[in-house]
Amino acid sequence: MIRHTDVLIIGGGISGLSSAWWLAQKGIRSTILEQSYKTGGLIDTTNQDGYVTDHAAAMVLNFNSLVSKFMTHSGLLDYKINRNKISKRYVLKNSHLQQIPENIRGILFSDLFSLKTRLKLLSEPFRSRSHSDSETVADFIRRRLGQEILDLAIDPYVSAVLACDPEKACARSTLPRLTALEKNFGSFTAGIITKKFIPGKKGLPQEAFSFNGGMKTLTNMLSQNPLTDVHTGQQVLAIEPAKSGWRITSKVNNTEYQYLTKQVIFSTPANVSSSLLKPVKTELAELLDQIEYAPIAQIHMGFDKTGLNNSLDGNGFLVPSREKMAIRGSLWMSNLVNHRAPENKILTSNFVGGGCQINALKSSDDVLIDQTLATLQKLTGIKQSPEMVRINRHHQGLPLYHGKYYQLSKAIESQASESNGLYFVSNFLNGISIRDRIIQSKSVADKVCSNLSAQTHQTESAVSVHAQRVMS
Repeated sequence: MIRHTDVLIIGGGISGLSSAWWLAQKGIRSTILEQSYKTGGLIDTTNQDGYVTDHAAAMVLNFNSLVSKFMTHSGLLDYKINRNKISKRYVLKNSHLQQIPENIRGILFSDLFSLKTRLKLLSEPFRSRSHSDSETVADFIRRRLGQEILDLAIDPYVSAVLACDPEKACARSTLPRLTALEKNFGSFTAGIITKKFIPGKKGLPQEAFSFNGGMKTLTNMLSQNPLTDVHTGQQVLAIEPAKSGWRITSKVNNTEYQYLTKQVIFSTPANVSSSLLKPVKTELAELLDQIEYAPIAQIHMGFDKTGLNNSLDGNGFLVPSREKMAIRGSLWMSNLVNHRAPENKILTSNFVGGGCQINALKSSDDVLIDQTLATLQKLTGIKQSPEMVRINRHHQGLPLYHGKYYQLSKAIESQASESNGLYFVSNFLNGISIRDRIIQSKSVADKVCSNLSAQTHQTESAVSVHAQRVMS
């Protein structure tokens, strides 16, 4: 059976669904082939005894107008839940939780950092720039802000939230906003001041939010796009060039289907894209094979608030690599977002794995649970056992932006641009956050629209020439 579509998207996660949504805004119908029997990819939500736990990303952090437009026009504003205004955040220092200052003024007067570090922050505008595309996060932050800022501020974020090892992660790709400030303004301080006071340089206020029913609501809503044909349970077997684009072969149960399409968007992990492209784009496939992934596990624990004595009174904490703890961090989700736990209960989501704990997921569920509970008891004073426990394991959790990742990503994008009608919109390019996925999907959708328009123009021109020849 052969089906025709202008745009075929392989993978029904947030990137593929967002691409389809942006295409629909231009009136372009697309087809999504998803291997599992549900859309959303790693994004999913479970309600277990009133505890609402997300399997991957738990919130959207936004400061971009494109994402605001996306929220407004997609109908998702009706389901949006803003993060609660709880300011207390903690970091582990010398085996004790210490509150993180909320702003620069707080940092300068906080005893979290030494006087030497605070003085070094004041001298940041006078430090030299780097012109290396391969500088690591660790080297970049040491050069501009010092070792202590790396250890207590940047390392916990990069290793826990982004799952990368700061000593290996490419600064330009892992911290694009900070490296851009240095490149464009010479320093973080000059860039922040310019953006704050110069007309036209201000960004949107930063906001964080989730959705009623959890993050699954986001992908469920996008799956209902009337201009998108979503087919689940589809195992894509092959892709090959066709006369006017590409031929994709997929299988559902024991039945094979063929799709003829002008444009193909890959919204799949790098290794999946590589296996499909090896027979037709060997060099591109070899580049994709170089993308590495980090395993990540979330250990969700629900507690009765009775007897906690306000020991969980903030947003949660992150753990610097030097502390050598079993977990990378803990988010106290019921404090952050309403309706995540039953009344008088509290939900914690704890993280293990990443580039600094590459073997963590080899442990059994029981070991992960025991290690997590022991860490929470030691750091927060919790004495009771959890009444709810749930584990989400992702053996390919997040891509690692390690080594010469920046050059690798540019080589992949260059090869794709030379391959007529092939695009990548997965999180191994241009950022891992939901915000990044929505923004990159818009960029790819614009390129697809432009190419479809050019192909239509060429076809119409060819028809016109042929008609003139016939008439003459």
